[in-house]
Amino acid sequence: MNAPILPIQQEPVLTPDQLEEILRKHEIFLQHSMKGARAVLNSRHLPGIDLSNRLLSKADLSGSVLARANLKFVNLAGATLYCCDMHKVDARYGNFCCADMRGATLNGSNLSHARLDGADFRSGRLLRTDDMGRGAVIDRTGSAAGVDFTYCSLVGATFEGADLKGANFTGAILVGTKFKGARMENVILKHAVIADGDLKDISLPASALKECVLPPTPEALAATRRIVFQLNAHQRWIESDGRVGTAAQIDGADLRPLAETIGKFKLTAISARGIIAPGVDFSCTEMQGANFDNADLRGASFEGSDLRGVKLRGALLHHAKFLGADMRPLRLKSGVLIACDLAGAEFSAEQRAQALFS
Repeated sequence: MNAPILPIQQEPVLTPDQLEEILRKHEIFLQHSMKGARAVLNSRHLPGIDLSNRLLSKADLSGSVLARANLKFVNLAGATLYCCDMHKVDARYGNFCCADMRGATLNGSNLSHARLDGADFRSGRLLRTDDMGRGAVIDRTGSAAGVDFTYCSLVGATFEGADLKGANFTGAILVGTKFKGARMENVILKHAVIADGDLKDISLPASALKECVLPPTPEALAATRRIVFQLNAHQRWIESDGRVGTAAQIDGADLRPLAETIGKFKLTAISARGIIAPGVDFSCTEMQGANFDNADLRGASFEGSDLRGVKLRGALLHHAKFLGADMRPLRLKSGVLIACDLAGAEFSAEQRAQALFS
């Protein structure tokens, strides 16, 4: 005879002081100190809790109720959120990279601008026992219906079999995201970045994808050789102080076919307005005074690059990496200083903290 379906039994309620001590020890644990302890908060009743800005990577909150919680800027990378009740949480700008979110209920939640690379949103099951030791498997398929995923990074995330009805992926980075078997009625994908292989498991009308940033077109691939020729001429122009070669203008070009090789070129003072370059690796590249106005640079890497005096007006910079980037004013030979221009670009406090401005 099958075991009866039992209500999920929650652990005793924690006092605010007890909870704070658990969170404090977890932050010490993340510093690899023997005085710390991993936060194990599974099956806890924590609706409306404020965990904003807390460091909870690798924590275990499986089966807990976090409905309507404040999770803004929280770090839950690699955490276990298995079968959590997370409906209507505010998790904007949170870090959930590689989090186990199988079976989690996220209906109506706001995860805009969050980092969800490698997160797992498939269905899950909970096993609970009653006071007599009798067990029951409780299915929690989870749901992300109506979730705000706008401008999220979902590289390599898994939504296989998930309920995504009415979810909003406007501007999201969906490279390598798996949607096989997902319910996607009324999903919004406006301006979402989708790469090769991501479309085969999406059963959507062509009209739903018409405003997406789709894989490079045959024309973009054919233009690669011409762009490389221009970049070589531009490098000669830089190295000869303008006596040889030509300053390149690659405005509007799709640089994704050059995603892993563009960094070998010097891009000082290049005109690259409106380029399509999400996920492109510009790390450790000389780009002083370059013009990237209105460029799509979502998820691109500028780590260690020389960006002094660069123009990024109106550029899409969501989830771009700037660790160690030099963004101080550029001093010209005349002595004039040119500051970086980020007018109209969404440049987060985290990105600013990563870069060098003074």
